[in-house]
Amino acid sequence: MSEQFGQIYDQYVGRIYRFIILKVETQEIAEDLCSEVFLRVFGEFQKDSIENIQAFLYQVARYTIADHYRQRANMRVVPIEETEELFGEDSLFEDVAVRSEIEEVRRAICLLRDEYQNFIIWRYLDELSIPEIAKITGKTEGSVRVGVHRAMEALRAQMPNPVLDVPSPSVHL
Repeated sequence: MSEQFGQIYDQYVGRIYRFIILKVETQEIAEDLCSEVFLRVFGEFQKDSIENIQAFLYQVARYTIADHYRQRANMRVVPIEETEELFGEDSLFEDVAVRSEIEEVRRAICLLRDEYQNFIIWRYLDELSIPEIAKITGKTEGSVRVGVHRAMEALRAQMPNPVLDVPSPSVHL
């Protein structure tokens, strides 16, 4: 059973960590919360059979983040320096431009309501399909399609300058 859970961990730890770090203050908090997610899931994994592990992991991550914010009243934006290993580097000149663009997108995403943040992360960063997102959220596929479209429209409205060629929602639906 431990080996099977180890495979699940290896497959999903990067996605869950990225999901969390885009929603919390620091890399250290993201690491702690990610560990907590996998500890909670491991406890359930030992007791019960989990039908859809991916959906369950994201659900536990969402609850863990919510618990974190219930315990902490203040929130701040994560400095780009703390998240640079998520995005990689090409050249010094390109890196400066990319960092600036990423920070603008990140700020805009932070201004969106939580559900829209989740839709954008799952669809465009984790590249999950509409049916996969529907399983995670418990919504219909049609509702998820509409949610992703609205999330992208809200993101575009938050962007001070159109720095990135953000894909049109119709491209991935």
